[in-house]
Amino acid sequence: MSVNVASHLARMAVELPDRPAVHVPLGPVNPIGDTPHRTLTFRELNADADAVARGLKSIGIDRGTRVALMVPPGVDFFALTFALFKLAAVPVMIDPGMGIKNLGKCLGEAEPEAFIGIAKAHVARRLFGWAKRSIRVTVNVGRRRFFCTRSIEELRRSPAVPFSRGEDVRSDDLAAVLFTSGSTGIAKGAEYTHGIFAAQVEMLKSTYGIQPGEVDLCTFPLFALFGPALGMTCVVPDMNPSRPATIDPHKALSQVRQFDVTNLFGNPAVIRNLSSLSERPGLPRPSDPAGINPAAHQEGPAAHPEMQTLKRVISAGAPASVSVIEQFTQLLPSGVQVFTPYGATEALPVANIGSDEILSETRHLTEQGKGVCVGRPVKGMTVHVIRISDDAIPEWSDTLCVPPGVVGEFVVRGPVVTKRYFRRDEATKLAKIHDPHTGEVLHRMGDVGYIDDAGRMWFCGRKSHRVETPHGPLFTDMVEPVFNTPMTRTALVGVKRDGVVTPVLCVEHNLPNGVKWRLRAWSEVQADYRKTAEGFEHTRMIETFLRYDGPFPVDVRHNSKIFREKLAVWADKKLGSAWKGGPV
Repeated sequence: MSVNVASHLARMAVELPDRPAVHVPLGPVNPIGDTPHRTLTFRELNADADAVARGLKSIGIDRGTRVALMVPPGVDFFALTFALFKLAAVPVMIDPGMGIKNLGKCLGEAEPEAFIGIAKAHVARRLFGWAKRSIRVTVNVGRRRFFCTRSIEELRRSPAVPFSRGEDVRSDDLAAVLFTSGSTGIAKGAEYTHGIFAAQVEMLKSTYGIQPGEVDLCTFPLFALFGPALGMTCVVPDMNPSRPATIDPHKALSQVRQFDVTNLFGNPAVIRNLSSLSERPGLPRPSDPAGINPAAHQEGPAAHPEMQTLKRVISAGAPASVSVIEQFTQLLPSGVQVFTPYGATEALPVANIGSDEILSETRHLTEQGKGVCVGRPVKGMTVHVIRISDDAIPEWSDTLCVPPGVVGEFVVRGPVVTKRYFRRDEATKLAKIHDPHTGEVLHRMGDVGYIDDAGRMWFCGRKSHRVETPHGPLFTDMVEPVFNTPMTRTALVGVKRDGVVTPVLCVEHNLPNGVKWRLRAWSEVQADYRKTAEGFEHTRMIETFLRYDGPFPVDVRHNSKIFREKLAVWADKKLGSAWKGGPV
């Protein structure tokens, strides 16, 4: 069997030819009723991808051609992506939500030879000069060329041109360049091989028990590609994929109901928005006949009628708040869990845990400062914990490992680990370790944590976010959960004075539902935090608490990862040069 991920679509076109492969709304989704969608079966999508592949080949896009793809989720997105895989071309995926400047840097680094996008993307490409030295072929995803080499409709009408369908690709052949979000550093292009994609399909299938014939509402475009490969029907949501926090929960649930969705994939911002449906129990929703919703928020199963078909919810991309998970599970049928896989663009999935274990056991340890449990390694993945270091590690040795239970850096090996970053040799040296005995490349996750006696991984924070104090390091996700509540969020940073780093806890002043801290003096709030800090050995040294007015700065892609680097700069200025450490 071919390792090309497009071979899965071709197989489904034979095994489930008339099964819908994708549903795309023809307009805004009706939050209280059915919405007309354009539907393509697996046979139709496969045929469309073949037609687009022939058209792409006719204009010089073929094996190994790097192609920047800036197309929103929809029929054209699926057809183009699978067409590129069929040709063994190399799509370059960059999240437009990272901003114009960062987009330009990523495209300049990737040097794509072709650019495929909607008209808006082409306007930006010309206006900002994106990759103008390397791009030689352009395709407009629309009816007209829009000053491009071809339109996608012209590609579909191109004369038949034979192509290999990518059946002879090797496991180590480059399949795509997927850029990281840059939320914890510089955005880098991870090189994905065909073997990595093939391994991911199998791991997702075995880890979550996904079966052909299921239906997926996918709010993350890249994961949507796995839908057809797994035999799942993909329902495209009515949302801006670059702004997941803006998803309308009523529209999402309307599509869940209309298509009997069984799998829901979303980052924490999406889950947080959907969980808001549980905030006002007992109130009728517009979709309830006669304004009556007797099942809403009742005890036991059937907590939300429109979620009865769900078999699982997967939340990935950033740590999910336990309070949000708890709130969201109240909407799910009995026995249905929220899974929070752990991984990164460079290696995914690495580990997995479900809401049952989180809510019944690990959350309580998290609140005591033990870190955040991200579960056990998935089958096929091996996780090591090594001594914390910011230096490159050229070769693997077992002597790098720390004893069980000791906090160190996670290092992973397995079939989904990327071997290098595209044209970033220095970044590759810092993130990758070569094993001279097995020939494998291991990936340093850049996360610190430990493995407990039960074999579970406990995430303690980003390595770059640790605060090195004179008394030892403090880790964000061992400190912040001690102080966080469902109503408040904190962020640990370090401020240096006279060469000494002092831990500072920033407290978000952005309370919902009109709650204002002015009801309590800030001095009283600080006193409470200091009392909490005294309750744990590793937090006693924290004496400085700063109120941050407004929401914390967070990453664009997931709307969840706190920019602690920005908060550290703010805290430094807030405290002023005269401050020498100590309570404020």
